[in-house]
Amino acid sequence: MNTIHLNWHTPDRLVASETYYCNTPIGSLSIQMQASLLGKIEWLNDKVCQPSVDIPRQLEQILNHYWRTAKADYTLPLLEQGTAFQQKVWLALCSIPPGQTKTYGELAQTLNTSPRALANACRSNPFPIIIPCHRVLAKTGLGGYAGQTSGAMLTIKQALLRFEKTLMHER
Repeated sequence: MNTIHLNWHTPDRLVASETYYCNTPIGSLSIQMQASLLGKIEWLNDKVCQPSVDIPRQLEQILNHYWRTAKADYTLPLLEQGTAFQQKVWLALCSIPPGQTKTYGELAQTLNTSPRALANACRSNPFPIIIPCHRVLAKTGLGGYAGQTSGAMLTIKQALLRFEKTLMHER
């Protein structure tokens, strides 16, 4: 099994961030870049956006790779953020294979923490899709997604899980 490493970077200097928008098979994304570092990915709930025509090529390739394979590409440099604990949780999320899930309790036990602390780290995930927090479920149901327990974000979580399960089943 390959060891996953998140490609964390701290910028040399403060640079302005640029925001790009793209539509995916599941919904629209806002993507913030700081120079060549990915700063944040955010679902725009159920809003459809006018896609940016100037999305950085590497970012576009990584997103296209996900929609073809359901696998994240960890080569894109990420703006370092989060606490050491959050980074530990985010790295653990990356070890859950596409099409599979774990419960908050299972993952918390693996990391020797509480399900609530783990859920809080998931809620703070700045890189959905790249760091697949959608693969973590409650003991009895979906649980939350991006800090929400109902509405458009749960619809996105369900769609991501369905997409990955279907794609992995076809292989």
